[in-house]
Parts: sequence; C-alpha cells; structure tokens
Amino acid sequence: MNNFWTTFTHTASRRLKSKAFIFATGIMALLIIGILNLNNILGNFESEETEDTPNIAVVDETENGGQFGAMLESMEDGSYNYVHFPDGSVDDAIEEASGEDYEYALALFGHPSDLQAEFYGEGSDFRVGQEVNQDVQRAKETLVTSELDLNEEELAMIFNPVTFSELPLSEQGEVQTQESHMQAYWMVYGLVFAIYLIVITFGSMIATEVATEKSSRVMELIVSSVNPVTQMLGKLMGIGLAGMVNLTILAGAVWLGSYMSGEEFLQMIFTEVIDYSLIIYALVFIILGYFVYGGIAAMLGALVSRAEEVNQAIQPLIFLAMIAFFISMYGLNAPDTMFIQALSYIPFFTPQLLFLRIGMGTVPISEVTLIIAILVISAILINVLAARIYKGGVLMYGKFSFKNGIKQALKISKKEN
Repeated sequence: MNNFWTTFTHTASRRLKSKAFIFATGIMALLIIGILNLNNILGNFESEETEDTPNIAVVDETENGGQFGAMLESMEDGSYNYVHFPDGSVDDAIEEASGEDYEYALALFGHPSDLQAEFYGEGSDFRVGQEVNQDVQRAKETLVTSELDLNEEELAMIFNPVTFSELPLSEQGEVQTQESHMQAYWMVYGLVFAIYLIVITFGSMIATEVATEKSSRVMELIVSSVNPVTQMLGKLMGIGLAGMVNLTILAGAVWLGSYMSGEEFLQMIFTEVIDYSLIIYALVFIILGYFVYGGIAAMLGALVSRAEEVNQAIQPLIFLAMIAFFISMYGLNAPDTMFIQALSYIPFFTPQLLFLRIGMGTVPISEVTLIIAILVISAILINVLAARIYKGGVLMYGKFSFKNGIKQALKISKKEN
C-alpha cells in the first residue's frame, strides 16, 4: 500500500508542479474569464458617443392612402426611425437610402388583408429585417382592428394569449416543454463534449507517461521495486487527481468570469438554467469513463517501446471515443430511440449515451442503476485485465504489435506470477 501512495503522490505532484500544467491551466482560466467579460472589455475601447438611430425611408403605395407610412412614422418604441415618403417613389427612397440621410428603404403595396412589403438594405445583420417585419405586422394589426371599429374589450379578446399548459399523464410522469428541452439540449451538448474531451486527453496522457518512462529505461528500475499493477493504479489515480484539479480551476474561472461580468444573463444561467443534478451525473460518468479508457490507455502505453508509437497504439481507443461522441450528437434529437438505448449498455458508450438519455429524456432510476452497475463492473474487469497485460508489457521491447503484443505480455505476466 505504501508503494501505491508513493506512486500516486509522485505522479500527481509531478503533474501539478509541471510548468506545462500550470501555464496551460492559467491560460485557459484567463481565456474563460476574458471571453465571459468580452462585452465589458470591448466597451472600454468604444467611443462614448452614442450612435444615432438608423432611419428607414418608407414608401406607402397601399390602398389605404398612406396610413401605413404614417402609422410606422408615429412609432416611438422601436429600434428604427421610419420616415414617410408621401410624394416619393420606391426608386427615390432607394436612392436616398444610398446616401447619408437614410440607411434602409421600405416599400409597401396592396390591400391590408394582403399586405406586401419590400425591404431594401445592405449588411450581414439578419435581425434588422426581422425587426422591421415585426413593426410592419404591428402597424397592420393596429390599422385593421381600427377599421373594424372594435372596442378595447373586443381587442383584448382577440389578442389575449392562450393559457397553454403541458402536464404528464400520471403523477409520477414527466413532460418536457420546449424551454426545458432547449435548456437541457445545450447543457447536455456541452457536457457530452466535455466527457469526450476529458477521456481522450487524459487517456493519451496516461499512455504517453507510461511509454516515456519505458523508453527511458526508468521503468526497469521502478518494476524492480514497485509491483507493476500497483504502479499502474497509482498512475491512474495520480493523473486523475491532476485532472480533477484542472477541472475545478476551470469551473472556478467560469463562475468568477460570470460574476465579474455583472450580466444578468450569465448569472441567470447559474441560478435558473443549470441543472446541478446533471452536473453530478456528468462527474460520475467522467470518473467511470476515465477508468474504463484510462486502464486501456495504460495497457497500450506499456506495449510500446517508444513514446513516438503512442499515437499509433491508442488509435483504436480514440476511434471508440469518437464513435460514442458522434452517436451522441445524433442522439441529441432522438434520445429515446431503441438504437441509443441499446448502445447505452455498452461500457465504452455508456458515459456519453446514458448521460445523454438522462439529460434529454426520462430514464427509470432502476435502469440508470443497472447500467451504472454494469459500467462499474466493466471498469473493474477492464483494469484487472489491463493490469495483467501492463505487468508483462512493461518488460517487453521491440516493434509494436497490438495482437501479438497482448499475447506476449500475458505470457510474461503468467511467468512473473
């Protein structure tokens, strides 16, 4: 047990104290804080002068005799100034919009019941056209209802929104609204990507560390004093601890950046949007997925003789993680399909797919417990097998071969026993 803690503390401290770890973590934390405060930073470089409200030249050729143009011109709560062109043509308005007085031109045709609008402008902001369309629609509603001579009560009856509620069929059931769906969608998308990135990054880190020690012949000295299985588990736990420290610092940077920004939107995300039960599930799947992929990564790192061969050795592992990620992207829009449900039982896909199902749908607690139990047992069995191969692999040198290397490593491991 002393050897395990020695390996664990040595691996963790070496990672945490390395300049690369400190530099990369610090830069990432600063970038996160900077991105979350980008509006405030850019605001310091902007001129204090406020921009004038854009002007829109309106040509009203409808059958209402210019009432639409006058109605738009009287609007005071919009983002644009509508200027009625009572005696001008569409060409005149476009020509004026090409100058300095107007930024856009708007032409209106037809009867109010079949109103047609042509909006002329340049630029890449699609929201301009959307807002002008909304203003024209408001003007149409106002004019049409005034022509019908409706009183306030009748208008309220028309425009009063429907009270629409979504309820589950049973008391224990759940129903997902569009708002909750979109909140869960982006949160699950981000955490699924995080699980994929963490598994790949730290899996590669484990394999590289083992291969580096082996290629430098340090492994021969370590094996003579520390049991290879104890060594492998110590490395897994040590690098895992360094990873958790890294995640904690970055999560702290997200919280600090959101707090410093002072924006209600970001603070609302932390208080109302984020489902902290999903965060707990994500941490569970990150840890279990780390041991599933990390054990195999340590085994593959022990089979190579040079650090340069690590990328070739861990390619199958990377492909598995990529397949799980791409299936998760598909499953975001169809989390309850039989295909996704079946694959979520496979340990290599469970961390991402089961998390996806929990976040985007409803999974019975009994099924969640069963799949997590399968994942835990699989992680133990994978690490037991990986430890046996690791034990023989660290003593092997030569050209890397996945199939032959595993066979030879198992033979050496049996002899060592």
